[in-house]
Amino acid sequence: MAEPQSLSPEQRRGVFTVWLIIFIDLLGFGIVLPSLAYYVKLFAVPDWAVDFARTFGLEARGGVLVGLIMTCYSLAQFLFAPVWGRLSDKLGRKPILALSTAGFALTWIMFALATDFVWLLLSRTLAGVCAANLSTAQAYMADVFPPERRAKGMGLIGMAFGLGFVFGPAIGGALTSDWFLSFLFTPGTEQFARAHLFVPALFAAGLSTISFTLTVFALRESLSPELRAGLGPRKGKLAELLEALRRPAISPMLVVYFVVTLGFANLEAMFSQFNADYLRISTSANAWVFVAIGLTLAFVQGGLIGRLTKRLGSARVLAIGLGGLAAMMFVFGFQRELNPGVGEYAWLVLVAVGIGAFNGLCNPSILAIISSHARADAQGGTMGFTASAATLGRIAGPILGGVVYDAAGPQWPFALGGTLIALGLLVLAFKWRVAAVVPSSHMPSSNRV
Repeated sequence: MAEPQSLSPEQRRGVFTVWLIIFIDLLGFGIVLPSLAYYVKLFAVPDWAVDFARTFGLEARGGVLVGLIMTCYSLAQFLFAPVWGRLSDKLGRKPILALSTAGFALTWIMFALATDFVWLLLSRTLAGVCAANLSTAQAYMADVFPPERRAKGMGLIGMAFGLGFVFGPAIGGALTSDWFLSFLFTPGTEQFARAHLFVPALFAAGLSTISFTLTVFALRESLSPELRAGLGPRKGKLAELLEALRRPAISPMLVVYFVVTLGFANLEAMFSQFNADYLRISTSANAWVFVAIGLTLAFVQGGLIGRLTKRLGSARVLAIGLGGLAAMMFVFGFQRELNPGVGEYAWLVLVAVGIGAFNGLCNPSILAIISSHARADAQGGTMGFTASAATLGRIAGPILGGVVYDAAGPQWPFALGGTLIALGLLVLAFKWRVAAVVPSSHMPSSNRV
């Protein structure tokens, strides 16, 4: 095997800037996410949400409402990921990242000023539009990293997610602590209760403003003018998608990405609900579980996955991740029944660390396989469709998890998720030969930062 191509100092600066932009955005997200199940309790449930829940034979309780918020977020992300990706192929990565980070700041302000559940839902839906910029960040990494090192590039984005969930929940826990808020508001008042939503959301808006500033003043474009000029008239979305699907490794990996995300979205949506209702742990304790997951993700995706991929290849690393994650999903749902005498909170943290470790192996490996088989001049569009496959899972996953949680019991969303992830492992096994192939680099030399 040829020695992997090293990045130039200028390329490394561009990669670090994109990493920092994604980290700051995810830091704001991590500040708010662990407490989302608590935020929905601040507002009266609208009549249409009650009617929506009744169509499933349920009451409009927390599980359904949190699932609805996350589903709307993911639906918007699904619709706009290909749009941002295709526009970034035509206009460049930097303008799309600048526009979306500015939008993030505005949606956080909407979230902070929400006066009812509808505004809360609308702000998260518009945030999903902005969050579709992830496909553009992934395309940036694919521009810079050669195929044999692409798992490391995608892992760096995953590391930004992980660190966002390390520091975000910790900051969110501090910002919403009674000790801190009592300096700003009178305890026991309506303003004090609202501050649990208002203060962290405004803090996140400030972070997104910093991210926008970095994008405008520090980020160098990765897609050369020559390559953008050579794109010519673009095909329609459907034609471009069909062309990508005809590539032998991309189609099965999109299926794997969809079912894995669908399964994992059950855990994402119901994680805090499960911990609050079933395990009865506090908001601050729940935040520290997110910190443990984030530290694990940062360790795995920030360095370990690059070494494992170099030694085993992306396909083998993906198989390990899928098998381990499926098993840990079942263990999480039935942790009380399977607890070998360890303290309940300690056992929760251990299981959460296992989930973070195996999940950290999955997504970068899938993305590395797909981007390595995509055309150099269509990375943005391909990664956009890839992001849509994932967000399609996030559309169905949260509401499915909420319905299963409220209808069947708190353990069963995680059992369902583990089953779906195991299905993804079967698809990988059937398509092993094409997934394990690493094509030679076909990226034009002009397409460098």
